[in-house]
Amino acid sequence: MWGRTKILVLVLFFHLGSCQKNPTSAEFKFPNDFPNVEYKNPNNELTPEKIYLGRVLFYDPNLSSTRTISCGSCHAQVHGFADHNLPKSFGVHNRLGKRNSPSIQNLAWNKSFMWDGGITHLDVMPIAPITDVNEMDLPLGLAIERIKENKQYQPLFQKAYNDTTINEKTVLFALSQFMLSLVSDQSKYDDVRRGKSNFNKLEKQGYTLFQSNCSKCHSEPLLTNNHFEYNGLAVNDTDVGRFRITQLQKDTHHFKVPSLRNVALTYPYMHDGSFSNLDQVLNAYKLKFQLQNQDVDALRAFLHTLTDHKFISNLNHGEIHPFNP
Repeated sequence: MWGRTKILVLVLFFHLGSCQKNPTSAEFKFPNDFPNVEYKNPNNELTPEKIYLGRVLFYDPNLSSTRTISCGSCHAQVHGFADHNLPKSFGVHNRLGKRNSPSIQNLAWNKSFMWDGGITHLDVMPIAPITDVNEMDLPLGLAIERIKENKQYQPLFQKAYNDTTINEKTVLFALSQFMLSLVSDQSKYDDVRRGKSNFNKLEKQGYTLFQSNCSKCHSEPLLTNNHFEYNGLAVNDTDVGRFRITQLQKDTHHFKVPSLRNVALTYPYMHDGSFSNLDQVLNAYKLKFQLQNQDVDALRAFLHTLTDHKFISNLNHGEIHPFNP
C-alpha cells in the first residue's frame, strides 16, 4: 500500500490550490443550500465527460490484481454506496478488509477520508483501495498500464481531456469527478427542509429528539460534522482509530463521524461493522441517553426519512459493464 509520503507527493504534483465557492459543470451543480464545498483543485474542472470517464473507471474490475474487484464492488449504489451489508469487505482472493467500507456520498464536503482521516484529498484517495493488499492489490503504475492497453479507453480520455494521455493524474482526477457527482440531497428530510413536504407525527417527534441528542456530531444538513469522535460503543479495542495518524493519546479509538444520510441502507454500522442493524444502534444509544421505547420508535422513523430513493436509483450513478482488456 502506498505510504502517506507518496500520496503527499502526488498531491503536490497536482498543484492543488484554493477552490471556487461551488465548482460546477454545465450539467452538474452542487446544492445551493449545502455549505461551500471543501474539495480544492482548480485544475480539475468538473465536466460531464470526466464524470462519465470516472464512472467507467469506478466500475472496472481490471483495476484489481485478479481483475475481479472494482471500486463499485465494495460501494454499491443500492446501499448508498456502502458495501453489500457486510461488516468488512472482501477484496481479491477473498482477503478480508480491516474496516467497514463507508458510504461514498457527498464527498465534496469532506476534508479527510477513511475512518481515521489518513487521506486528506479526494484526488489521491483511490490509491489506497487500489494498492491495498487486502482490497484490489494492484500497484498504481500497473493499473495505469492496464488502462493504456485497453484501446477503448482512448476516446473517453480524448473527450474528457481533449487528449489521449493516460497517467496517474488523468485517471485519479476522473475518479474524483465521478465521486464528487455522488450527491445525496433528495430525501424526504430534504423536502421537509425545503418546505416541500412535512414530517408525520412520529417523524417529527424523532426529529426533535435527533436535534436534542444527535445533531452535535451529526450536524445538518450533511448529517455529519466530519470530526473524529469516541462514541463509547466500540467493541474492538485493537483498532486505535485516529491515533494511528496523529499519535496523540487523545485520539485513541476516535473515528470519523459518518453521515446519517441513507443510514437505513448502509448497515452494518461502526468502523468494524459491529452493529448489524439500525435497531442495535438505537438500543445502544437508548441506554446511553436514557431514552424510552417510544423515543427509539420516533428516532427510527426520522432516520428513515433520510433515505434518498432518487440517489440510489439515479441511472447516471449506476454500474457500467467495463471494457475487457
